[in-house]
Amino acid sequence: MNQLRHSPSRYDELRSQRSRDMLHSPGRLSVGVLHESEVIRQGLAAMVSGHQGLDLRGPGVGQGTPVPEELLSARVLLTSQDLALELLEQLLPCREGPAIIVVASSFGDQAARALIRKGARGLLLLSVACDELQQAVLRVGAGRRHITPPVASVMAEHVGAPGLTCREATLLELLARGMSNKAIARVLGISDGTVKTHARSIFSKLGASNRTQAVAMAGKRGILKLGADLLDAQPDGDPSLVSDVFSWANRVTRGRQLAGAPSVAA
Repeated sequence: MNQLRHSPSRYDELRSQRSRDMLHSPGRLSVGVLHESEVIRQGLAAMVSGHQGLDLRGPGVGQGTPVPEELLSARVLLTSQDLALELLEQLLPCREGPAIIVVASSFGDQAARALIRKGARGLLLLSVACDELQQAVLRVGAGRRHITPPVASVMAEHVGAPGLTCREATLLELLARGMSNKAIARVLGISDGTVKTHARSIFSKLGASNRTQAVAMAGKRGILKLGADLLDAQPDGDPSLVSDVFSWANRVTRGRQLAGAPSVAA
């Protein structure tokens, strides 16, 4: 991603800024809005501004620009899934920043679980009503979680379902990129038979009968979007291999796009 730029070494300054802000708006909850889409930023900002108990910071920046300190010093931050993952992974390792609510068009169960596991405090759909958004912000600002009912239902539907291993998640990513079993075997350094065994296990876990169905279901559940490192995956191989394979697969995909060759969309 690398869309955001901020120095984690300035957490003390951010905490001091938050303390000063609380003095300037006593009794009001500071809320930041950070999203790639201008339309969505303005829409979320309007919802936040419509509540007397909420103090809007922003709306925030778009893609590839620094994050204003006024947003990171807010108590709650409304943001997109991609930016939330980057913030949770890179900018807030000590959890000194705002409580994050992710707002997205949809969430697969795996994507939702990964975001919560990473530290997100709320999950909302873009179709959220103004009242629910405001109440979610207040709940998260008070230290609780808020997962909108449709997303909670999707998560509950797959409770107890077997998860993919790291190797299976990696292999599924390569299947989604249109690679043949022989090509996957060559990349992963395993036999064609082992690739088929892993593929059968993936199909069984996802309830699919072929690779097309498996890719479609994995896309719906948010597995392909996250990658093996963020899943509830069992580490059955060298982590560096997983990283190298994803990097290699990305280069292959870019090459195919430039050459006009077809690929399977996730």
